[in-house]
Amino acid sequence: MSEDLTIGENKSSITWTINTNIYNRNVPDTFLSKTFSVCDRSNNHGICRLRLTRSSLEITLENVGNNKITLDGEIQFCKKQSTVFTAKFYEYINEYIKWTINNQTINNQTGVYLVKLNLNSPCFIIDQDLLTKFRAYIKDDNAAETKETARKETPDLSTDLEKLLYEGKYSDVEIISSDGEILKCHKALLCVRSPVLEAMFSNDFKEVSSGQIKLNYFDTEVVKDLLSYIYTGMPKHLEDNAEILIQAGEQFQMEALKEICGKHLIKKLTKDNVLEYLALGDKYRQQDLKEASLEMIVKNAKDMKEDTKFTEFAINNPELMVEAFSALAFK
Repeated sequence: MSEDLTIGENKSSITWTINTNIYNRNVPDTFLSKTFSVCDRSNNHGICRLRLTRSSLEITLENVGNNKITLDGEIQFCKKQSTVFTAKFYEYINEYIKWTINNQTINNQTGVYLVKLNLNSPCFIIDQDLLTKFRAYIKDDNAAETKETARKETPDLSTDLEKLLYEGKYSDVEIISSDGEILKCHKALLCVRSPVLEAMFSNDFKEVSSGQIKLNYFDTEVVKDLLSYIYTGMPKHLEDNAEILIQAGEQFQMEALKEICGKHLIKKLTKDNVLEYLALGDKYRQQDLKEASLEMIVKNAKDMKEDTKFTEFAINNPELMVEAFSALAFK
């Protein structure tokens, strides 16, 4: 099985390619695309992903970010190049929109399936290629010769960038936390570290037109930790903030930050928080955290089945419970 996600040249469409037999019970019941950023008619920015549920033949457009968005467009499901399902929509997306495909339109064969999302102007999809382009631009053709020098300079660079952050010298943008504290930052660094922030500046979002970014959903300590990661590569207070920083990593498309948080949360796993961490691992695609959580559930199945929280979680998260029971069956 292989999957791919491509953005159209005009940034108004995205195509998710799935190459598998969706009737094969040996493949996962649920396929998830990579996340992608969208901008709606009101310049609200959202983080979305596509979901295909094999057993029920349902397509879901999920909003996994913190901002609520209103999108206008069309969803298509194609077998190879033949469109077998189309639905137009203009909806406020709090969590998701779901469509069911008529299974009579799909025969039981392995092949290439396409899920196409087309947005109507002024909605658009934000290009995610900034980091790739930047890294290609700064690539040193003599990297082997300069590797040792770079290794020696890295600690000083991290220290200097941290100093630049906390002294606020030469700053050209301000970030305001939910409790009103203003933190002076540097636009170039923000853009290089986050495709989302780069898109906000490049497209003149209303949030940054005044030279300020208001993060109404993160308090000062979390924003400081987020900036610590942006400037130095590591949050300072991961122990206290990992659960919400993983959400920030999703919001600003910082995959490495999500991985740091996911690995840290594995160390904090207990019977009391395992359900919460299982949900986090699934939502933010941190497979190590998800698998560690499932393993703990399997090991403590007898105790957990008596817990009312487990029953409530099972009702609200049936797909994750199927995975948990499957893991238990193979114990």
